[in-house]
Amino acid sequence: MSARPGRTALALLFGALLPGGGAAGPPGDGARPCAAGERALGSVGEALDKGQWAEAERLLEPLSRSHVDCGGVVLGLARLRAAQGDTAAAERLFARAAHLAPADALAHAFFARYWLSRGQPARADHLSALALSLSPDCAEALVVRGLILRGKGQIRAARQAFEQALRLDPVNAEAAYQLGIWFYNGRLYPEAVGQFEKVVARRPADARAHDYLAASLEALGEADRAELAYRSALRVNEGPFFDPLLECNYGRFLLKQGRLEESRSHLDRAVGLLPERRGPHYERGKLNLARKDYPAARRDAERALGLADPSGLVLDVQVYYLLATVYARVGEPELAQKYAELSRRTALPDQAR
Repeated sequence: MSARPGRTALALLFGALLPGGGAAGPPGDGARPCAAGERALGSVGEALDKGQWAEAERLLEPLSRSHVDCGGVVLGLARLRAAQGDTAAAERLFARAAHLAPADALAHAFFARYWLSRGQPARADHLSALALSLSPDCAEALVVRGLILRGKGQIRAARQAFEQALRLDPVNAEAAYQLGIWFYNGRLYPEAVGQFEKVVARRPADARAHDYLAASLEALGEADRAELAYRSALRVNEGPFFDPLLECNYGRFLLKQGRLEESRSHLDRAVGLLPERRGPHYERGKLNLARKDYPAARRDAERALGLADPSGLVLDVQVYYLLATVYARVGEPELAQKYAELSRRTALPDQAR
C-alpha cells in the first residue's frame, strides 16, 4: 500500500493575503490605516503563499513601521511568525489583526487556520463560522471549514467546501491541495493529478504536493512521470513544505522498479527520519528480503510489528505476511506457520464489519 505524503501543520497557514486586508480599521476609526499599502500587501501575500519567508520579512519590515494600525500588515506578520514557529508572537498578532479589522473575514479565517494547525478545532470552527458570517464568499474560511468537516468524517461536505473555495478563488493553492487529497483518498487519481498540478504550478516549493502528484501518477501506471515528480519533491524537501514521508515513498517506488541499491539509501533515510513509524521499517524489511539480507529483513519486520499504525497505511496483515516469509527464509518454521496463519485469519478493515 502506498504511503500517503505527510503534511506539516503550519502549512495550513499558507494562502493568499488579499490587498487591503484589514482596511476597515478598529471600531470608530474613520481613517484608512492601510492606505497606500495595498500593492505591497499583495506582494507580501505572494511571498507567504510560496513560503518565501525572507522576502515576506523584507516587504513587511517597512510596512510594520509605516502602517502600524493596518490589519493586513499585522495579519501578514502573524502568518509569517507562525510559519517561522514563533507561536507566542503569532497568536498575539492574529488577535491584534482581528481587533484592528473586526469586519474583515480574512483576518478571522487565517486565525482559524492558525488554531487548526495548533490542534484547536473548536476555536477554528468558531472563527471560520464568524468569517463566513461576515463574508460567505471567503475562500480561506471555506478551506478551514472543509478541513473541519473532514476531521468530523463529513467527507462529501468537505469536498463541497473545497470546491466552492476554488470556484471563488481559482488560484487558491491550499484549496486545490486539499481537494487533491480528497480525490487521492477516494482513488480518483486522474482528478487528483489535475489538482496537484495546479498546486505545484502555484507553489513549486511544496514537496508534499509533488509527492502526492507522484503517488497519483504511479497509481495510474505512469512510472516515468511519477519519477520526475518524486525528484522534483526531493529538490525542494528542505523548504517550508517539508514532507517527512517523501523518502519512504520514493524508496518504495524504487523498490517496485527493482532498483534495490537506490531504494536502500532512501529507505535508510526514511527510517532515520521516522524511527517510530511503521511504514519505513516495513518497506525496508521488504527491501532487505529482496536483497536476501534475511537478518536485516527480520529486524525491520519485527520492528514494524511492534509499532502501531493508526493511519492504516500499513496493515497488520501486511506485516504478518512479511514476517511469515522472512521466518521461512531464516529457518524458523514454527514462527513462519504462526504468521502465515495470522495473515490468513486477519480480515481487512472493510471486511471486518
